[in-house]
Amino acid sequence: MDMRGVPVLVTGGGKRIGKACVEALAQARALVVIHYGSSQKEAELLSNKIRQDGGQVAMLQGDLAKPEEVVSIMQRAAQFFGPVQILLNSAAIFKPGLFNNTDLAQWHEHIGVNLTAPFILMQEFAAQLPPKTPGKIINIIDQRIKRPRPGHIAYTTAKSGLWTLTQVAAQEMAPWIQVNAIAPGPILPAPEQPEDSFAAIAKATPLARAGSPEDIVKAMIFLIEHDYITGEIIRVDGGEHLQ
Repeated sequence: MDMRGVPVLVTGGGKRIGKACVEALAQARALVVIHYGSSQKEAELLSNKIRQDGGQVAMLQGDLAKPEEVVSIMQRAAQFFGPVQILLNSAAIFKPGLFNNTDLAQWHEHIGVNLTAPFILMQEFAAQLPPKTPGKIINIIDQRIKRPRPGHIAYTTAKSGLWTLTQVAAQEMAPWIQVNAIAPGPILPAPEQPEDSFAAIAKATPLARAGSPEDIVKAMIFLIEHDYITGEIIRVDGGEHLQ
């Protein structure tokens, strides 16, 4: 993949799946803007490594829970390398909560970061892109939108909404902007998730193993390289959505 000179914004790009995507984009010589929330140290380490390898990278901070800050993220990103041509919405929060014990604060937090922020960024992405300029948006969702399970009601609802947003936006933003989604399964343990719990979930998938961030990267590259796919979702979950 040769992305020389293409400006890209990755939210939550300092760690986990976002980091793997940033590394692949930088290796392809894209002009990468790393957004981070609280992971400044991780973003700086990654940026330094990319520069040492001859890549071009910038970083910016923004609280995705604050809409007024989210509006400025795309505008600030475009100041580094010009209008952003690819947006990867990778940042998310993932906190447990059942229907009966999820309070409004947790509900609003998940909807704000996992749904409202991508919505605003997608709007701002379209606004800053010059007319008739091709653009691509990729939203990282979750396999559980196919078969919702108890335990993370606010998170699952927000991600399900993001999938709906992806499909509607793909129609309304066509023909110049393609909007697609990637739905990971057991790729990395959730923060504070016991290793044996994660291993059991991965073992229970049809492929009987966990995936890796590189599997998500391959799906991202596929969507970037293809110009005739929009409103689609790639489930990278070892078949977990089938269960």
